Amino acid sequence: MDEYGEAAAAAMEVEAEAEASPCAGLFSPVTSDSPSRNPDGSVTSRRLGLKNSIQTNFGDDYVFQIASCQEISTLAVSLSTNALKFYSPATGQYLGECIGHEGTIHEISFSVPSSPQVICSCSSDGTVRAWDTRNFKQISLLRGSASQEMFTFSFGGSSGNLLVAGSNAQVLLWDWRTSKQVACLEESHMDDVTQVKFAPNQQSKLISAAVDGLVCVFDTDGDIDEDNHLLSVMNAETSVAKVGFFGNMYQKLWCLTHIETLSVWDWNDGSRELNMEDARSLATDKWNLDHVSIQ
Repeated sequence: MDEYGEAAAAAMEVEAEAEASPCAGLFSPVTSDSPSRNPDGSVTSRRLGLKNSIQTNFGDDYVFQIASCQEISTLAVSLSTNALKFYSPATGQYLGECIGHEGTIHEISFSVPSSPQVICSCSSDGTVRAWDTRNFKQISLLRGSASQEMFTFSFGGSSGNLLVAGSNAQVLLWDWRTSKQVACLEESHMDDVTQVKFAPNQQSKLISAAVDGLVCVFDTDGDIDEDNHLLSVMNAETSVAKVGFFGNMYQKLWCLTHIETLSVWDWNDGSRELNMEDARSLATDKWNLDHVSIQ
């Protein structure tokens, strides 16, 4: 495996470990072999196995995103009908659905503080909604200004009760306990904000990324404003699709763009450490079906 391939594999491995929790944004595959790192630093391939399959009634609808919560044994699926459907990952049993969004659902996550039974979703209808999976009822609705879409959201802050959402060139912040909007950052980005994430080991630090190619770092402590709380800006030079943290202290940030370039940054000092122009072909070259089995 070459230098770029090793770096990409290591980044994705640590990212997966960092996000592994009882309630996760994505449903992780079952692994039959434990991952290991060789003495030379290379990563041993994992062996993947299909543990279960679920029969659905989606029809012509298609899936946008999947989220799971092991703590309540629930799998959530967002669909092109603007609905959320829920299943038992162990038995495949259909549990129910949540209906209310009037536009495309961009992100779903079981991430509400101390509430594993609650799932949140954001949508092009300009809202972030919370749903109780015990009765599939909406329990909270946060709305931006008129004609805004909500593309992404994240919980964090020093208290853990700050909800941040990315919209049309704005980063919106609410106090989740009171549903009160506490800040609107509208000068740092010039286009749709596609990602907002809090640093896992520094919950007051917020990363935002956008179609304008900029990745911004904010300090969310105190009364938040861009003049005093924008710490640094990194330029990916093209539209950013996804970002994520990795490294022993989560000091590294991987950044995947919409044209499938992949870069690695030290977000503390804003330096770019790696840039891969064709991430898909590099990943494809290392992929084969020898490590996939049906159990």
